[in-house]
Amino acid sequence: MKKNIKDYNLEALKEEMKSIGEKPFRAEQIFKWIYQDKVNSFEDMTNISLALREKLDSIYFLGKFDIVKKLESVDGTKKYLFDVKDENRNLIETVLMSYHHGYSVCVSSQIGCKMGCKFCASTGIPFSRNLSAGEIVEQILMIEKEENIKVSNIVFMGIGEPLDNFDNVMEAIRNIK
Repeated sequence: MKKNIKDYNLEALKEEMKSIGEKPFRAEQIFKWIYQDKVNSFEDMTNISLALREKLDSIYFLGKFDIVKKLESVDGTKKYLFDVKDENRNLIETVLMSYHHGYSVCVSSQIGCKMGCKFCASTGIPFSRNLSAGEIVEQILMIEKEENIKVSNIVFMGIGEPLDNFDNVMEAIRNIK
C-alpha cells in the first residue's frame, strides 16, 4: 500500500529517503515541489531524475482530494466539501475566510467527532477516523491552489476535535509552517 508523502515532516522525509537508498537532500527538493510549487504529481518534479520520480510514484502518493462541492456566501466566505478518497469515500469540510489581514482557513482534523458537544454541528457526524497529517495539510494546499492565494492563518475548528488527534495535528503544523 502506498504512503501519503505529505504525512512526513522534512526531517522524517530525509530519513525516509535514506531508507529507500536516496540522498537526504532529495527531501528538500520534494518539499519545495509540494509546499511551494503545489504540484499534483511526482511527474511534475522536473529537477528530480525520471528514475527517482518513478520510484517515488511506486511507493508514495500525493494525497490530492477531489472537490465535491464549493459554496460561497455573500461575504465571500467559501466552504469546500472534499472527498478524501479513502475506501469509505469519506467527506470533510474546509472553510476559507478572507479578511483585511489575509486569508484564514478552518480545517477539519477528523472524519466525524466523538465528543458530543451540544453546541457543535459536528456532533451529528459519527466519528469514522482521524485525519493523517498529510490529509490535514492537503486541505490548505488544495484551497491555496484552487484560489491562487497564500493562507496566512489556520484554525482547527472544522469537523472533529483537534486535541483528540494531537499527534497528526502537530505534525501538520510542523509541515505547513
